[in-house]
Amino acid sequence: MQLIEKTHVNLDILYSELQKQFPQSELKEKNIFTEILELPNYKIFDIVNEEGINCGYFTFLELPDKTILVDYIAIFKEFHSKGYGSKTFECIKTELSYQGCYLEVEKENPQDINTIRRINFYKKLGAKLLDINYIYPNIEGGLPMDLYFMPFKQDYFPKKDKILANIRFAFQKLHFDISKTAEIFNRIANS
Repeated sequence: MQLIEKTHVNLDILYSELQKQFPQSELKEKNIFTEILELPNYKIFDIVNEEGINCGYFTFLELPDKTILVDYIAIFKEFHSKGYGSKTFECIKTELSYQGCYLEVEKENPQDINTIRRINFYKKLGAKLLDINYIYPNIEGGLPMDLYFMPFKQDYFPKKDKILANIRFAFQKLHFDISKTAEIFNRIANS
């Protein structure tokens, strides 16, 4: 398994895959995503299995403290339940030199077993739920989510002031089009 950084992205194909894998409330508008792709600290990787087949993608924003915010990570449906998610995070930890990653995760919903599976998957990989009342900025005004941090280096875990600084940075870079982003950040910071 390996991660291959994309230097050129076919936006139509990538956006089509995003639409298949993520709810509309978590998707950026296509024109906004086009602008984000131009950021020098926004990265996209193909997830390639041992046979050289692209089995998913991974996008993230590099944060100032050598951590990352995972924007989208998806394994294509035909490769689900084959261990590729775990292998991908192992590659991220070993091939990329970051302190750890932030994960925006849907809140647990007993009516949607996938939310429980996703949370258990991240916890099994070492992610910890942060004590933050997190809200994902979107065009509807904001989506309550949980924010997790997965350390890649055993001795690193960000303090609350660093977490808030990273959230502010990410909001400025990834959600500049949402009119209430500053208000949402203030709600998070003051909760």
